[in-house]
Amino acid sequence: MRPIDLSKLRPFYMVAKEGNITRAARKLNVTQPSLSELISDLEYHMKAKLFERLPRGVRLTPQGERLFIHAQKIVEEHEAFEKVFYEKEEEVSGDLKIITMPFGGSEWLVPSLKGFLEKYPQINIKILLRSEDIDPTEGDVLICPLILHQPHLMQKYLYTAHTKLFANQSYLKKFGIPRTVEDLNHHRLIVYRSNYYTPYGSTNWLLNIGIQEGQGSRKSYFEIDSLNGIINSALQGYGIVELPDLAIPLTSSLIQVLPEISGPAVEMYYTFPENRKNSKKINLLFNHLSKKVGLWKGRSN
Repeated sequence: MRPIDLSKLRPFYMVAKEGNITRAARKLNVTQPSLSELISDLEYHMKAKLFERLPRGVRLTPQGERLFIHAQKIVEEHEAFEKVFYEKEEEVSGDLKIITMPFGGSEWLVPSLKGFLEKYPQINIKILLRSEDIDPTEGDVLICPLILHQPHLMQKYLYTAHTKLFANQSYLKKFGIPRTVEDLNHHRLIVYRSNYYTPYGSTNWLLNIGIQEGQGSRKSYFEIDSLNGIINSALQGYGIVELPDLAIPLTSSLIQVLPEISGPAVEMYYTFPENRKNSKKINLLFNHLSKKVGLWKGRSN
């Protein structure tokens, strides 16, 4: 049995994750030829073909998939250990990278961080917005729906976002206030994208609520491929929009329409590696955001 060269596991892991040797080489800060040679050398010593070479990248073989599971565990545990080892618990400072969804990140998280940043000015917040395919290894903290089958992650419930309907007062004054779901058939409707689905429950509920079986969906009046664009469109009085019941709709000039009706709900969790459960920065941020959730819920009830 030939021993696996542990120094080659991280480059292998990066190539497998990226699906492309050139992109992996860029992230590893090495040349593409040297990385290709390293992978070939690993395959030679393991007596196994690990990748299928494709016109635009590479794909794991069955043997490669087995090695990837092993490499992923080692690389992720090593990276998590480094973060814990070098983190100065007596100081609340340094970078804190947060991965979250676009609307929750820009419309709820950003304004919610103000008090936290004032109290801990030595912490540098970095927020990355991801619509789907969130990678738990990409940040220190994830604020996203529950990630199943990940026992190495700590996942603390943070809040539930309910889908509600909103419109600007100028629109409602001109076109009237819908009193029933059926009234929506005669209104101008703003959507992100027709027939749009995501793993987080966004299904253009506005176009389908109350539609009887066999009937077609309502036709949208205005579509824009931007969550911030949806909000701005509603603020301009273009029509009725569906949004999570986060802080912005409740405090802006948007008025809730058909308030007794709720659409899809998404439970959001504060997620981080289990071996960072004693991180002072991570726990302080969770406590701060939990208080913000309590204030938000109190205002919305």
